[in-house]
Amino acid sequence: MNYNWWKLLHVFGVLGFVMFHGVSISAALLLRKERDRARITQVLQFSGSSVKGMYASLGWLILFGAIAGWKGQYLGAGWLWASIGILAVVVGEMVLVGKPFYRLVKEAVEVRPSGVPRRSDEELDAILRSPVTLLNTATGFAALALIAYLMIFKPF
Repeated sequence: MNYNWWKLLHVFGVLGFVMFHGVSISAALLLRKERDRARITQVLQFSGSSVKGMYASLGWLILFGAIAGWKGQYLGAGWLWASIGILAVVVGEMVLVGKPFYRLVKEAVEVRPSGVPRRSDEELDAILRSPVTLLNTATGFAALALIAYLMIFKPF
């Protein structure tokens, strides 16, 4: 297959990733304003519904990106390895910072069998106003923009 086809398959993975992950980003930004526990639970469930598609498209973009890099003879190119490094760092940040944060939000909206919330309204408000959501959004956007720059201009 021609190099451009491998590159196109890689771009399809990127488009799928952005589409599926966009659900989670939109939900995360909505949660910053929401205070109704039932709605927060619904938003978390909606966000979670896109995770399988996000991981599948991430795997797709990695697989076909690797093939395109090999077919294009870019395995020695610094921009390719910088892009891979950026992706690895951002995935690590999302797993180490983002995932525990949303686990905390989920726990904070739970109600004990007695009917008392696990966290007070004030605690829930403080959690939801945390800068984690904005940090993750800005980090993800900056990483995608930088990777796009590297792949388009191939500076080194």
